[in-house]
Amino acid sequence: MPPRIVSGAVALGLAAGVLTAAGATTAEAESLQFHIKVPKHLSVSKGEYNKACAMDVWVWGTEGSTVAYSKAYLIDPNGRTPSAVVYKRVLPGYQVGWGVGCPSQVEDLGKWRVRVIAYNRSGKALGSREDYWYEKYDTKIQSYNAAPEPVRKGRPITVSGRLKRLADNTLGYTSYPGKTIRVYFRPKGSASWAYMGSTKTARDGGFRKAFTAKRDGYWRAYFPGTSNFDRQKSLDDFVDVR
Repeated sequence: MPPRIVSGAVALGLAAGVLTAAGATTAEAESLQFHIKVPKHLSVSKGEYNKACAMDVWVWGTEGSTVAYSKAYLIDPNGRTPSAVVYKRVLPGYQVGWGVGCPSQVEDLGKWRVRVIAYNRSGKALGSREDYWYEKYDTKIQSYNAAPEPVRKGRPITVSGRLKRLADNTLGYTSYPGKTIRVYFRPKGSASWAYMGSTKTARDGGFRKAFTAKRDGYWRAYFPGTSNFDRQKSLDDFVDVR
C-alpha cells in the first residue's frame, strides 16, 4: 500500500513557474506556465498520520494561449502510477492536489514524483513539468559519547554510539549496519565545525572511532542519510583537554 493519498480539486486561477517543452513549437512552449508545489524535505517518524509525515502536494492546470487542459499524476518510487492519483483533465488555472500521509511499508519509501503535461484542443502534448520529493523514515543516534572526559593532550579520544532506523510504523526502530558516520569537531570558542574522519556502523549499528586529543571542544557524529532514511546528528559532546 502506498502512503495514504487523498485527492481534491479547487478552482483558484493561479499559475506561475518554469517552462519546459515536449513536441511543442517555440511559440507554444514560451506561452506555457507551470506551477507545482511539493515539499523539499520530509522525514517520516513513528506513529500515525501527523505533522512529521503529513503534507500536501499541489499542482495547477497549465496556462497558455494554446492550452486546453493538463494531465496531472503521481509516480511512486517503483515508477508506477496508481489510477486513483491521476487527474486526466485539469483546466487552465485550476488547482488540484493530493494529501499524503505516512507510508505503511519500506517499499513505499524513496523518490516520489508529480508530473503535469499540457495539451492543446487537438490533444497534442505541448510541454511538461515534473517535480519530486522523498518519503523517508526516521533515524536516530543512541548512546553517543566522546571519551574519556577529561583527557590529557596527545592521548586518544574515542567517539562512539549506535545508529538506528525506523523499521516501520508498528515495529519501531532497529539497528542500521554498514552505514557511514562522519565525525566533526568544533574547538571551544569557535563557530566552525571541522571534519575529522569517518567510520562505518557494525551489525548492531554500533560505531567507534579514535582521534588524538589536541584542544578543548565539542565532538559530533553525523549520518548523511539515504534516499529512504533521514539524515541525523548526535548530541554535541564537550571534552576537556588538559
